[in-house]
Amino acid sequence: MALEVAIQQEVREMEDQSKWKAKLALACFFALVGGIFVGSLILGVVSLGMGIDILNPPFPIALISIPINETIILGITLLFARYKGASLKELGLKRASFGILMTVSIAVLPLLLMVWGISIGEEMLLGPDPTAELLENALTPRNSIQLAVMIAFSLVLVGPCEELAFRGFVQKGFENSFGKMRGLLLTSGLFGIVHGLNTLYAIAPVFVAGLVFGYVWQRTGGNTIVAALMHGVYDAIALAIAYSLAI
Repeated sequence: MALEVAIQQEVREMEDQSKWKAKLALACFFALVGGIFVGSLILGVVSLGMGIDILNPPFPIALISIPINETIILGITLLFARYKGASLKELGLKRASFGILMTVSIAVLPLLLMVWGISIGEEMLLGPDPTAELLENALTPRNSIQLAVMIAFSLVLVGPCEELAFRGFVQKGFENSFGKMRGLLLTSGLFGIVHGLNTLYAIAPVFVAGLVFGYVWQRTGGNTIVAALMHGVYDAIALAIAYSLAI
C-alpha cells in the first residue's frame, strides 16, 4: 500500500514538472516575437545578398520569409517544451479521425467570410490599409507554381508551426493558470498582435481567427493536429483567392 502511494505521488510530481503555466507561456510568446525580428534580419541579409528589393520584389518575398520564420517559431517552441520536459503528445500532437479533419476543413469557409467581413468593416471605418500594396507584393503569388509552393508552405509549415506554438504551448500554459476562457482570449489576442507586426489592420481579423482555432483546439481535446490543418487550409484558400483576384 505504501509503495503504491509512493508511486502515485511520484507520477503526480512528474506531471507537475511538465505542466507549464502563464509565465512560461508569456516568455515563449516574447521569445517568438524576438525570433520573428531575427527572422526579419536574416531575410534582409539574404535579400541583400541576392540583390532583391524587399519593397518591390520580383516574386512574393514570403517564399523566403515563411521557411525562415516558421523554422524559428518551431525551434523556439521545441526549446521551451524541452525545458519543461513536455512530450509531443502534451503539445497536442495526437491522432484525429478523418471526419473531424474534414469538418474543420469545411468550417474554414464561413470563417473566411467572417474574417473578410471584419476586414471590410475596418476599411470602412478607418480607411484603406496604407500597407495593402506592400503586403500584396510580399504575399501574393505571381504564377501557379508560386501558388502551389505557398499552399504547400501553408499546410506543411505555417499551420503546424504556429499552432504548435500558440495553441500547443502558449494557450495550454495560459489555460493551466487562468482556465479555458481566459486562456483562449489571451492567446488569441497575442496571436493577433503578432500578425499586427505586418499591419495593424490584421490584429482584429486574426484575433477572431485565433479564437476559432483555439476553440476548435479545445473542443478536440487539445488536438494541435486538427487546429494546424484548419489553420493551413484557411491560409491556403486565402492565398488561392488572392491569386485569382490578382491575375
